Amino acid sequence: MISSVLFCPFLYRIAVRCCAVLGLFAALLSGSLLAAPQIVSLSSGERLVGEVSPQSNDQVLVLKSNLLGEMTIQRLQIVKIEPQVIPAAKLASSANAGSSKAALKQVSDQVAIAEKMTEVEQILEEEQPLVDKLFAFKAPKAWDGNVRTGMNISSGDKQWTETALRGKLEIKQQGDPNFYRFTGSYTYRETERSNGESYKSTDRYDGSFIYRRSFAGGKWFIQNSLSTRVDQVKGIDREVQELVGVGYKIKPSNQFELLFGASGGLEEYQTDSENTRNGVNQVLNVFEEFTWKPFTRTSFVQKFNYYWEPDYTERYNYVLTAAVRIRLTDLLGFEFSYNQNYDNDIGNGNEKSDAVWRNALIVYF
Repeated sequence: MISSVLFCPFLYRIAVRCCAVLGLFAALLSGSLLAAPQIVSLSSGERLVGEVSPQSNDQVLVLKSNLLGEMTIQRLQIVKIEPQVIPAAKLASSANAGSSKAALKQVSDQVAIAEKMTEVEQILEEEQPLVDKLFAFKAPKAWDGNVRTGMNISSGDKQWTETALRGKLEIKQQGDPNFYRFTGSYTYRETERSNGESYKSTDRYDGSFIYRRSFAGGKWFIQNSLSTRVDQVKGIDREVQELVGVGYKIKPSNQFELLFGASGGLEEYQTDSENTRNGVNQVLNVFEEFTWKPFTRTSFVQKFNYYWEPDYTERYNYVLTAAVRIRLTDLLGFEFSYNQNYDNDIGNGNEKSDAVWRNALIVYF
């Protein structure tokens, strides 16, 4: 609904533009327009007089001049197009020749067509910058992100298939020690109960924010992370973690990069049943990220995160992901990945595990 409201004015103007162009085309077929002289004012200060050719388009104007012949002019160089005013003396001369009514009608038709063409030109000039901006939009160079959508198939405690939407945005200025990463995912899932009955649910989503600041030549970094997840298939109503840690980066070439480190902090944990784990607890974490780019448009990405409570080491969970991404163009690509999400104890000793094979279409920006 929001998109429709936003684009209605734009579509209306496009419709007006199309109608005007159709009217202009009809005039061209009648042959009258070619006989209408126009004055074309350029940004350089020059003024050209001639007949506008039907070969003109949104980018160029083709003008036929009795003195200079046929010319092609870029629209960006044109300031104004207006009909040429025919002196009254010339009209009188035409009338004295015995064709005053015909001459006046011809001039009137020419002026009307010229005015219509000027209106069309104004519409084109108004719409073209907007179209150019839409097609020329590019994310800042410091941004590196993508949006992925596809189907997942799970095996584990419960069988399910899901349509997933995942996204990532990383911001890193060249030579800047600061790094920012935003990630998130949302799934639409169809789950199969133990009795074979299927039902639809939309109960799994997560998001995270990571800030890193490099030091010691860019090899070491401090990290602050904030993450949250909801997974009611497992019975997790809410998990929010705030962690601070340190890590080390190894990057022998542009094709390889390895990060690893450790962090600690607090988590708020709530499940759908009463148990001793609900509430705020301490949590420790070790993390690892590996990226390998064997080819310009192909990359292998692997990540591992392990979390546990220092007071209750049997309460732990980990997330292991591995993905191959193939970038077909600057805009589109494919991803094939595996995700293992394991919770040893979500409360009352309940163990939950998901193993997911993913495939997705990637839109880069």
